Amino acid sequence: MKPRVRYVIQFFKARFEAIVWITGLTLLAFMPPTDGHASLCPINAAGLGFCPGCGLGHSIAWLFRGEFVHSFHAHPLGIAAVAILSWRIITIIRKPVFYF
Repeated sequence: MKPRVRYVIQFFKARFEAIVWITGLTLLAFMPPTDGHASLCPINAAGLGFCPGCGLGHSIAWLFRGEFVHSFHAHPLGIAAVAILSWRIITIIRKPVFYF
């Protein structure tokens, strides 16, 4: 394999998690927070009632629109989730890639 192709593959492997988080946050930023949605939540599907993660996507969508009160009411940890994911993305991007 050519060295240039190998470098591109290693760079992509080292940054794959950041790409996934950036894609997820981007999709949540464009999601309309007022629309109903199909839930893939196994706790909600089992009919157990309260799920600690339900509403997090709506909270993040409201947050990207600048509606902090709606974001907090949708899920109190939405702001913290965006802060933690942003920190993780920055950490991954700043990590050096070791080419071998």
